[in-house]
Amino acid sequence: MKKYKKISLRLIWFCFLATVIQSCNIAGLDLQQNYVYKADPVHLYLNVTAYQFIESRKNIDMSLMYEAINKVGLRDSFEVQNRTYIVMNDAAFSSYLTDSKFAGLNSITIPQLTTLLKRHIIIGKYLSLSLTINSSALQTVDPATKINLYLTATSVDTQNKYRVNAGFVGATRTVQVATSNLQPTNGVMHVFSSHL
Repeated sequence: MKKYKKISLRLIWFCFLATVIQSCNIAGLDLQQNYVYKADPVHLYLNVTAYQFIESRKNIDMSLMYEAINKVGLRDSFEVQNRTYIVMNDAAFSSYLTDSKFAGLNSITIPQLTTLLKRHIIIGKYLSLSLTINSSALQTVDPATKINLYLTATSVDTQNKYRVNAGFVGATRTVQVATSNLQPTNGVMHVFSSHL
């Protein structure tokens, strides 16, 4: 008798599970048999200028960059055609302020802040496809500053096997880009999470 109870209990559980699985079909949750994947690559084209992009992210991760540009009146510089913009997000800008011993954005003089921003605007458009593993010293809007832009191989198995790196010519510090090849209507943007 005990043996029959075990068998009937198992049979009841089996029927219950079969009913639950079948109920998905009853509730309209059919098992998907096939799906035709339509590839849609990431679109890096922005329908705004570099300044407008930074402005659109002022409440997300670029508030310090936005405030700095407006404080020194460099909006026009971020709307010039044929430029590569090295943009610091809030993490990079905060790190720069801390490492440079500034209490905050208001403790930097207007000339210092102007120079800082101009040092991050490269004359010409440089996508990662136009870079190599050999660094290229590129002229910035600040006549006294050049930036090395180059590629390094990544160890991560991704579609993009290289990452953009930047560093000021003559400095030992180099930084990997967080987001590369954003293309506003007036040039190229590379966003960094660490300062140069």
